Amino acid sequence: MSLPLNQHPQDGFDRQARLEGALAASTGLLLATQLPTGAWTNPRPAAVSGTAGAALALHLAGTGADRALAEGGCAWLLRVRNPDGGWGTLEGFPSDAVATCMAAAALTLVPVPRQDPGDGAAPEAVAGALAWLGAAGGVGAIEDRTVRQLCSLVLALAGLGDAGGVSRVPVELVLLPPALRRKVLSYLSPPFIALALLQSRSGARGPLARGALAVARPAAVRLLGAVQYQEGDVGSYGGDPWLTGLVVTALASTGSVASAGSSASAGSSAPPASSAPPGSVASPDGARLVAAGLDYLRATVQPDGSWCMIHGMETARVEVTGPAFAAAALGTAGLADDPRLVRTRTWLAGCQQTAPFPLYDCPPGGWTWSGPKGWPNVLDSLAVLEVLLQGDRDAPALRRGLDWLLARQDRRGSWSTFVRDTLVPLDGPCPYITAKALLVLHEAGVPESDPRLARGLRWLLRRQDRDGGFRALWHRGVVPGTVAVLRLLAALGRSRSPAARRALDRLRAAQLPDGSWSTGDRGEPGTADETARAVLALVACGDGAPAVRGADWLLEHQRPDGSWEPGRTCVYIRDHVHYSDFLMAQGLALSALSALSALADLSDPSGPSDLSAPAAGAGTGDAR
Repeated sequence: MSLPLNQHPQDGFDRQARLEGALAASTGLLLATQLPTGAWTNPRPAAVSGTAGAALALHLAGTGADRALAEGGCAWLLRVRNPDGGWGTLEGFPSDAVATCMAAAALTLVPVPRQDPGDGAAPEAVAGALAWLGAAGGVGAIEDRTVRQLCSLVLALAGLGDAGGVSRVPVELVLLPPALRRKVLSYLSPPFIALALLQSRSGARGPLARGALAVARPAAVRLLGAVQYQEGDVGSYGGDPWLTGLVVTALASTGSVASAGSSASAGSSAPPASSAPPGSVASPDGARLVAAGLDYLRATVQPDGSWCMIHGMETARVEVTGPAFAAAALGTAGLADDPRLVRTRTWLAGCQQTAPFPLYDCPPGGWTWSGPKGWPNVLDSLAVLEVLLQGDRDAPALRRGLDWLLARQDRRGSWSTFVRDTLVPLDGPCPYITAKALLVLHEAGVPESDPRLARGLRWLLRRQDRDGGFRALWHRGVVPGTVAVLRLLAALGRSRSPAARRALDRLRAAQLPDGSWSTGDRGEPGTADETARAVLALVACGDGAPAVRGADWLLEHQRPDGSWEPGRTCVYIRDHVHYSDFLMAQGLALSALSALSALADLSDPSGPSDLSAPAAGAGTGDAR
């Protein structure tokens, strides 16, 4: 149990004692919540878009029992609407366009049972959503073309907008040779195809577009089948109810579902099914995909009628990344050899993918976020490799993982997330991931002189922004990318290099008056995630005063149970869909406080002006 964290040294508790109490409380919480397998359950708030997407799919393509699930999902949507009329990504989050459009479409198409004859909750909520969108400038004001297409087509599906002015989704890209298609579409194949199918409801404009659609539609459905199969054939896309619901909705709304239970009930507001075009849901392939997707959605509904964001591939949620953060932090806190952490490393090794993932031209040896099934990627693999490096350096899973990581390096020296040498900006190349990959390889014993590391470092240092910061594709703000590079440079003995000095200046400038760091968006308060990251980098570079101020903020904001409130720091759709990760925040905060505690005597309330930087190869604490 931690000491009273609102007490200051002059009140009888010195900083070192408070730090030790906070470390004990955080460590105790994580160990107490560890599962017998060595894993953890990562608390996930319910997701608005996931619930709306699932409700649409179950209503449009499911049975009568499925429509009851859809109605339950819409009832949940009504309960979590924001006072401004919109919806946020997760319950309680600020309103955003994607969640608001998805919720409005679901509440329009799915008949929510009325509590009394005069109940107008759903129509009022839809009107409020449209008013919120209008006040934000409307869908046309969304700068991102793909997000604008998504919102426009979902609203058009529900009769709430006109899709005629939406820029064409070039579905013929699915006909490209696989190597080129991977580079152009990458991991976005399922949402891209879903949007193309939704757009096809209004017909293709011009003979060339109609011809391209007729040829590409069957290939698009086959590609969806390949994605579903390679995920483990569990019916999902990305282990995400939102994406799964979007794909099933697109398939179901572009043809007749060939099942007795799927015809719209009398009085339903579902859009009429068109005659089934080739490759639509009425085809055997399409019908199978819809049936599997519906099974996945039925299996993952939550007791309150909602669906989680990124539920995973299994009915019981299995998540790799959050537990990896927790385990890495416990290892940094001195528990790497504890049998409970050994058990975690064994479990993580068992989640390593043993088969190739041809859609990404990806060999076996990597990890994904949801157990052994799913989309292998560098970001989540780095989180696991960091934990495995705390154990047996000759363990087969670690050696395979490091070989896999080297094989995923881009030709330019960088690392992307899913596909090597991708042309998709949201996939890569990514300075944050590249810095993390170089640090893991360095700690695994790959020398700095190795041509692969030298090439990666050259690429990375050329990506420094003018203000000194570095970017991260999957996290908000300047802190994550800048911190990742600083920790790499410190491990390489370059913490006093010009690039490191500029990055340090940028990091110091981002510190808020209360000692914390935030995502950088105007008005957003500091978060445990960003503050912990910054402290880790400052400790690594020996910059004591701002590190201690950040640590003091973490101490003040630790909750009575030893945890910290996670921030909205993770990115699902850049600038539009963000989410929080509980275990990530706990791991980062524990790692930061452990690193600070190991390096200095903090009993002086003013804090040290300088810390001794750790030796090259010291533990990194987190991998993402």
